[in-house]
Amino acid sequence: MRYIGFDMGDGESAVAIFEQGSGIEPVILPIAGARSLLSAVGTVGGEIVVGERAYTDALADGLSVRFKSRFTYDPASYEDIVRFARGVLRELTDAGSIQPGDRFVVGCPAGWNTACRARYRNLLMRAGIHEPQVISESRAAFLYAKYARTIALDVDILNQSALVIDIGSSTLDFAYIVDGRETGVGTFGDVMLGGGFLDEEFLRRAVEKNRDRDDIKQVFAECKSWYSFCEIEARRVKEEFFTRLAIDPKAKVKKQLRICYDGVQKLMLELDSEEANHLIYDPLSTLNGQSFASAVENALTGAARVTADKPPKLVLLTGGASRMPFFRDLCRETFSDAVVVCCPDPEFSIAKGLAYAGWIDENLREFRKAIEEEVTDAKVSEIANDALPSLIPSVVNSLIDLILEEAAIPITNQWKDGQIDTLDEMNARMQSRMERVLNSPLAEEALAPAVKQWLSDLTGDLQQLVDPICDRYDVPRKEMQLNLTTDSSSNVSINTSDLMGLPFLGTMMGMIVSIIVGLLCGGSGIALISTGPLGFVAGLFIGAVISLFGWTAMSKAIMKAKIPPLMRRANLEKKLRSNATRQSLQTALKEELSGTDSAFQTQIVSGFSKSFRNYLYGIAQAAEIPIE
Repeated sequence: MRYIGFDMGDGESAVAIFEQGSGIEPVILPIAGARSLLSAVGTVGGEIVVGERAYTDALADGLSVRFKSRFTYDPASYEDIVRFARGVLRELTDAGSIQPGDRFVVGCPAGWNTACRARYRNLLMRAGIHEPQVISESRAAFLYAKYARTIALDVDILNQSALVIDIGSSTLDFAYIVDGRETGVGTFGDVMLGGGFLDEEFLRRAVEKNRDRDDIKQVFAECKSWYSFCEIEARRVKEEFFTRLAIDPKAKVKKQLRICYDGVQKLMLELDSEEANHLIYDPLSTLNGQSFASAVENALTGAARVTADKPPKLVLLTGGASRMPFFRDLCRETFSDAVVVCCPDPEFSIAKGLAYAGWIDENLREFRKAIEEEVTDAKVSEIANDALPSLIPSVVNSLIDLILEEAAIPITNQWKDGQIDTLDEMNARMQSRMERVLNSPLAEEALAPAVKQWLSDLTGDLQQLVDPICDRYDVPRKEMQLNLTTDSSSNVSINTSDLMGLPFLGTMMGMIVSIIVGLLCGGSGIALISTGPLGFVAGLFIGAVISLFGWTAMSKAIMKAKIPPLMRRANLEKKLRSNATRQSLQTALKEELSGTDSAFQTQIVSGFSKSFRNYLYGIAQAAEIPIE
């Protein structure tokens, strides 16, 4: 499969191709003989022409430039976008650069909303591009930085927090990435702030200085093609100046234009440091009185506020306008604690990143599908079920300690102190208290160590289900490293409450209450009555009643009887803490929990399987940054 990255810029455009499995980085495809294509479109003899041909072939009819920047507010730009995309597609087809089945990925500003992107995609389809994928240019820049060998950024920095700043002719876009994953990702941007503002202002100032300014303004008003031609030349002078300025502080670029429309007018374009400062720092009416530098600074400051909770460790600059020294300086000042990296070929980084994005997205869609289909509920349940024997002993001990300390002992002490009248009432209160305890954070805290160890023991077997799928789809195993824990603040939360459902709680409470009451009331209450003289008298009384009414009647009577406080002197707490009591509870609980069809086993296996598969699919979705 081959993926075509189409970066339709407001000033320049580029196309890159990436072939899956080739091991070669995306390659820039020439369009009409140029690697970086002027974003200009017109017609000559009814034929659509793009790039240089659109304004060198005796000025094409309907010459149009900077149509992308007008897309969000000017429907008149729609046809220009369609014509330009159609012209680029024809040039690529005629050159044999594309083949049937190639998939197109086209960039857009991060600030475009869903409706804008859908409308843009429809225009591309009208132009003849089959099922194009539209993603943000900021995302493309990040992917280029992550995968391109020419940049070689530290992967650890990329996986912490990064800010991509893409400044082109019409937009200043940001993409904020935390941990290289979906969580914490934000895209934002100013769709109306780019280097094109300087082109417009440079041309305006050049015209105002010209003695033929009125005639030139008249030509521009009557002929869109001539205005577009002059704006293109202004941009080229500006770009050449800033390129030279990087190595020569005294750089100066001059170019004289001949405007042949109604007569001939000459227009001098001259740019040096003084004139550049006027362009950058003077107030602009197109920016509501702000200077270009001030508007950029405000946008960068806004980005710093958005990312303040976890400031970027890396700031990546891309886009043709990122070559301007003042822009780079502002970025370094605003993000002084970050590593600021400038793409070596900013005019091509978006196209290459788009080509990467097409492959990555398709590959990950197949990867996620494989994860969902191959890591089945049956496989996960089998692993969990086989590991249950190692969990049960620690769960039993944790629950016994919790129930005795938080429910049984406090309630029996209340009965001993006379706060509870009958054994029936003690039974009911104990069951109610156990229910509250088992549904409280105390239960989660008590069981957390046992569950945590159990999850840790499961991880290796579960990881063996995932790793081969990672290898098959070129997803780094590190991206899918399982992190199973009971800590709700971590990547996955498998809480004890998820593993202990109502069926299990109901069964366990009834069983524990019956065991404890049976132990305490071994003779249906006789064990709770004190020894010594009072116990002897009570025993005689009980014996007499049994002989008259039978044992069943005696049991019911004692359970409902209000036994005098003086007869409640047995050391109940000692009995409950005894080894015999614990042994009885351990035996009964292990037998209950180990049963093949026990509520505990059913609940924990089904609960874990569901939690794990949701978690696994979640990290599979976050294996790459899905910024749109």
